[in-house]
Amino acid sequence: MRKDNTRRRNKNIIVLLLDTVRAADVYGASSVHTLRGLSRHSTVYKKAISPGTWTAPSHASLFMNKKVSSIKNVSQNFFKKGTKIEPWFVRTKFLNGNDETLARKLSRYGYYSALFSNNPFLTSFTNLALGFDKVYDIWLQSNIKYNSKLADRVSFVLKGGVETRERLFSVSNTVGRLIPGPLFDKAYISLRKKLDRSVANADGTYKLDRGVNDTYHTLEKYLNQGNAYMPNFIFINYIEAHENYPVKGDDVVQDKWLYMSGIEDLDDYVKKKLHDAYVRRIGYLDGGVSNVLKMLKKHGVLDDATVIMTSDHGQLFGEHGQLYHSMFPYREEVEVPLVSTNFENGEPVGAGDVVENPVSLLSLHEAIMNIATGKEDRLNGNMRKRRYVLSEHAGISEGWDHTLLTMLKGRSKSANMIYKAKQKYNTRVTAVYEGRLKLMHYFGRRPDELYDLESDPSESENILQSNRGAAISMLHGSGVS
Repeated sequence: MRKDNTRRRNKNIIVLLLDTVRAADVYGASSVHTLRGLSRHSTVYKKAISPGTWTAPSHASLFMNKKVSSIKNVSQNFFKKGTKIEPWFVRTKFLNGNDETLARKLSRYGYYSALFSNNPFLTSFTNLALGFDKVYDIWLQSNIKYNSKLADRVSFVLKGGVETRERLFSVSNTVGRLIPGPLFDKAYISLRKKLDRSVANADGTYKLDRGVNDTYHTLEKYLNQGNAYMPNFIFINYIEAHENYPVKGDDVVQDKWLYMSGIEDLDDYVKKKLHDAYVRRIGYLDGGVSNVLKMLKKHGVLDDATVIMTSDHGQLFGEHGQLYHSMFPYREEVEVPLVSTNFENGEPVGAGDVVENPVSLLSLHEAIMNIATGKEDRLNGNMRKRRYVLSEHAGISEGWDHTLLTMLKGRSKSANMIYKAKQKYNTRVTAVYEGRLKLMHYFGRRPDELYDLESDPSESENILQSNRGAAISMLHGSGVS
């Protein structure tokens, strides 16, 4: 394996980011054949920790080489009066236009960078695509393809932005005053459920495929244009594992705030139905990833390449009483797969290597730069340097309806319950990993928690009272204040 800097061209770097995939449902899973097959030639990080708890913070952190709390636009309070966040974020700017991103740095070393995104947060509209030479907003095209009529009907809201949304809220509130209280509450819940189903049908979230096939064909066109003969940085975001899920029938509601507020019961039946559908999506996605790797090989991209498979955050299915993501950073939320494989002449090379200690996805930025500049030949070294690994929850992402909930909570019991639930989880939390210990620091909003992940992997026994010295050392040593 080459360790010098005499390559004919820079090594291709491909990041396959499987959005919303948690490590527990990948490592050892029988349905995930591609990752398992590559593992014997890969560096496998068993405790890779996402820097944030939802898409925008985690991607911004990776692209900027900064922790989430250092990036103002993704660590702001999105659930507040006058919030400017959009339901689908297409007009929200998560980075500033002149920010020095990973893609911009790579361009100075001769890389041509392409982003293939199935996520509405990760687009040219939100500035998270800054520095990429080519951006394919696949989500937008898939959205129109699945339900063009509905997309046309809601387009005026997306284009109109905050002002249009606020006017709609005001009109809805005025009309709602004509409805008696008990009927109004029932109508509100019925409307939430109907809206949840309509949005899901509009962007295909009840289907197994949420962009895998479109991504394959878009990537194929890109490579047929001759881009395979350039040093490439290819970043693909797949969103199959994101909610909502292909659950048969209407007996399972998929609006997480109906569960988090206690309006709907998050019982074992619901959790199993949702998780089973999630696992089916991951299995389907694994097959799509396999097809992409075959195509990359066919076009010569894997003749000299590093392929990195990971995720931006995990997913909760009732653990700790929470659902989905943008929640507190427990293991199911922030421990994600990270597998790095070197390819030569189209085949994976090298012996397998397993890293057991916690590593941060934030470190990927520097590690990728070291590969691009020839300082490293594979993803190792830098990923293992940090003594403390952080994951930060700056607050919930679902803040676009703050104005509406504020208007309705005085007249609707359900709206008030949802408002309180959102307030509860819209609080700053930082998880600090050091070896086998994990500290959850709530900045005075609620009692901190300390867990021994080796003896208590489910994070069920808070050992803070008997280990206060260790917790204080982790807090100060990691720089969290």
